[in-house]
Amino acid sequence: MPSFGRTLAEIPPSPLAAVEQLLRFHGHESPVGLQQGKTVFTPCATPRAWDRAEFGIAAHEHAPPAGVPALRRRFADAATSRRGTPVDVDQVLVTGGATHALSVILHAILRPGDDVLLLSPQWLFAAGLVRAAGGVPREVPVFLELSQHREFDYAAAVEAAIGPRTRAVYFNSPNNPTGYRLSEHRLAELAELAERHELWLIADNAYENYDFSPGGFIDTATVGRAAERTFSVHSCSKTYAMPGARVGHLISPPGCAEVLTKWSLHSVCSVSTAAQFAAFEALSTPPGELAARRALTADAWRLTDEALEIPHTCASGGLYTFLDLRALGDGGEFVRRCAEEGVGLAPGRLFGEHCAQWARICFTAAPPETVREAVHRINGITGWRR
Repeated sequence: MPSFGRTLAEIPPSPLAAVEQLLRFHGHESPVGLQQGKTVFTPCATPRAWDRAEFGIAAHEHAPPAGVPALRRRFADAATSRRGTPVDVDQVLVTGGATHALSVILHAILRPGDDVLLLSPQWLFAAGLVRAAGGVPREVPVFLELSQHREFDYAAAVEAAIGPRTRAVYFNSPNNPTGYRLSEHRLAELAELAERHELWLIADNAYENYDFSPGGFIDTATVGRAAERTFSVHSCSKTYAMPGARVGHLISPPGCAEVLTKWSLHSVCSVSTAAQFAAFEALSTPPGELAARRALTADAWRLTDEALEIPHTCASGGLYTFLDLRALGDGGEFVRRCAEEGVGLAPGRLFGEHCAQWARICFTAAPPETVREAVHRINGITGWRR
């Protein structure tokens, strides 16, 4: 048979599939899957019949490549309100979730062999998306260091990793998997570095609604002159609890719309019209409802923090904490032991090459009392040494 061009052999087909298989293999009566990032919240919108006059397009009609204009306008209006400065609708591209948004950006900005710095630990698909776009991911460990050492010179660590082929810096804040939130000062340091070295910034804002720090979510594009070089990626999956709809959007720097739309067109053509309508509806969710969900997430974090006996990162946002298993010597073995007890955790190695002795727990993937009971199972695993 003819050969493939690039097989992406170095990228696992589904990083969390092994955990699912372990849970099924051990056949526990009440398995609790805390390995995947999700919430128990109901979706903010469900499909229904709609009036064409409201949305501007019928259910059976093909959506434009950049997205349905009415939805793009709602996204632009939301960004304008959040940033306090106008965001033109032409800067908004509707995508097939945040994953597709990142893919579009990377294909647009990278030449074969270009480097992308991943502020690490990073979202588990980030490195694979860089490779799929022909780039080279370079992990820069910062989030664990920032969590543990206030004096850590974050800017120096990032600058030391910049090389002649570096094109962009990817990061998410609040961070998946540590729950660490970059302050405005830290974001300003990053923006200044990017400007000085002529780099793009790729800000993954998937957990913008779940920043429960006192200062709340900070849009990177509002810091200094970062808007000139920042691609802001947003997801309906987390904010509106509708991951199956596969809708997200990206807000690009001025002047980038045409090339991004072309890459989107030649990857998915356009996002499903029905899915875009679900997102259109979800954007009408009352702010009070989103705030209530954020408060419930903060409560879930506090419950988990109090119940865990294992050292872990302090979450200021997001849905996760990262378990420090260095005293055990083998994080992968601990994940397997948890699966035997019917609790799924995400292996730390998925989030960075330096994270093999860590594991991620999602404290919103099950109801609070179920999470508490699962944490007690985790604490009780034989061999744990405080």
